[in-house]
Amino acid sequence: MKESTRGAFFIFLTYVLWGILPVYWKALSSLNPTEILAHRILWSCIFSFFLLIAFRKTADFVSMFRTNPRALVILMSSSMVLTVNWSLYIWAVNNGRILESSLGYFINPLVSILLGTIIFKEQLSKIQWLAICIAVTGVCSEVVALGHLPFVSLGLAFSFGSYGLLKKLSTTESLVGFSIETLFLTPFALAWLLWRQYSGVSHFPYGIWITLLLLGTGIATSAPLIMFAWGLKRSALVTVGLIQYTSPILIFLTGTLLYREPVSHVRLLSFALTWTSIIIFTADSLRRAKRGARQISQA
Repeated sequence: MKESTRGAFFIFLTYVLWGILPVYWKALSSLNPTEILAHRILWSCIFSFFLLIAFRKTADFVSMFRTNPRALVILMSSSMVLTVNWSLYIWAVNNGRILESSLGYFINPLVSILLGTIIFKEQLSKIQWLAICIAVTGVCSEVVALGHLPFVSLGLAFSFGSYGLLKKLSTTESLVGFSIETLFLTPFALAWLLWRQYSGVSHFPYGIWITLLLLGTGIATSAPLIMFAWGLKRSALVTVGLIQYTSPILIFLTGTLLYREPVSHVRLLSFALTWTSIIIFTADSLRRAKRGARQISQA
């Protein structure tokens, strides 16, 4: 199997795992969302440290604290944004808002592109701007119908888009960076779990099934991120762009078919406009990529 094919496979597998993750969080719905979040941070940190040892990256991890304060500031910022994304996602899944989560992750790539044009001055074609305007129209249709902003969808889209932006600014290797991010958050997670236990509102001690699921949050969080980083280095960005919609599609199907969340006409319109914008943007990106490849081959 070619390196690029293997890379694409791991990217696809990553997005499939992210797409079925709502089922995992639903299995923990008897717990408070903040308690789930704290365990996710704690066990992700522990699991990432095992991986640092396994991949012999402990020296790189330690050197970050000695030689690269700028990178640490960026990682501290990205850890905060990641916390917002994780907490909002867990809350949404366990409060019957899976479809809003799906819409958020459909919008996310367009948010990332918009941030790229603002921060990195990346150029968009007129067709791509049209695609973004159509997606904005989809969000506005929800605003008009609901009477307020779709906070879950926009919160997930902008938090993960901001996380991607910060990761682009950071030059830290992915596993080392993720380990530092979770290390920053772990003291707060531990403090929160201890406070809940002291206050008598914690669900601890848990049953065997819940305990195993909580322990598994570290693997469920870290493994896809590592596979994604491995596959990303071996795949064309156009391929990644096409595959990334696997996750929100699976989340949408999970919400509608498995958990029977209602789909209003307004929400269908919002999704339709978002999907239309994605098709337009992707088609234009493929067209531009093919044209660039032809120009290179003719040079």
